[in-house]
Amino acid sequence: LFVSCCLAQVHEFHRIAMSFQLPETPVIVSGALGGPAVMFAVAPFRNGLTLGSTNTAANARGLYRQVFARGLAGGWTGGMYPAIAACPQFLALGPVYHFYAGFAGVAGGVVLTSITESAMCYGAETCNAQMAANAKTPGTFKTVHSSYKPFGPGVGIHIFRNIIATAGLRMFCTPCTSLIEGVSGKSNGFTQLGGDFAGNVCAACLSAPVHQLYGFTVTTPELQVLSGSEKTARMVQFLKDQYLETKDGRTRLSAVVPRDLFMRTMYVAVAYTMYSSLERTLVKMWPK
Repeated sequence: LFVSCCLAQVHEFHRIAMSFQLPETPVIVSGALGGPAVMFAVAPFRNGLTLGSTNTAANARGLYRQVFARGLAGGWTGGMYPAIAACPQFLALGPVYHFYAGFAGVAGGVVLTSITESAMCYGAETCNAQMAANAKTPGTFKTVHSSYKPFGPGVGIHIFRNIIATAGLRMFCTPCTSLIEGVSGKSNGFTQLGGDFAGNVCAACLSAPVHQLYGFTVTTPELQVLSGSEKTARMVQFLKDQYLETKDGRTRLSAVVPRDLFMRTMYVAVAYTMYSSLERTLVKMWPK
């Protein structure tokens, strides 16, 4: 009986070990090199989104005019820094996702990838957000969050935001492509591209309020001394103030909402669609 149990355990361990598959070379290349290239390419969209966070009066066209006010090259101001940081991020979205999906399935791969991405990026993003808060209002944070600390206030919100964004890349695109193919009656590179973009647009719009809530959480130090119920109430109130407005006794969506959703779509959806198209092309054309 003991020998039988040992053999069964060895067999199960072998089955699990065999389910682990290392990503293919083109997948690794697309994450290590393609990811940074994509993030540099969409720098003007990111810069426009950044300008919009402090300017609620300008429309999208006006913000993009500000981005390119110093000429075409000026639109890529600062683009090199997020491109460098994108290398580990897209290694998580690409090769690491495929590794996880090999034994955990698509949904499991999305969740594990998002946790990994947050473990790599949460500290740096939170540090950057708190430094920006101090620049605007000196003394807001006496001690800024360490860029090497992968946990802290809002980390769960950060992971949830990444789950939505990664799901757009890995889960929403396929049904969107099928829908477009069904409507158009065609299946080709253009319908695939359209499906990728539609899936990432959905994720960009869904993740927008979550991203804003994360930013509020990590840049509002008084939240950390509130009870759980009080903290939740403050977060709900923030979302209401951000996305709703009351005029003449009627509550409606703020006029800033469609602008911000459009600009986040232009940044996130375009970047992820470019990356998924690059990854697919490299896998298809890479020498066997």
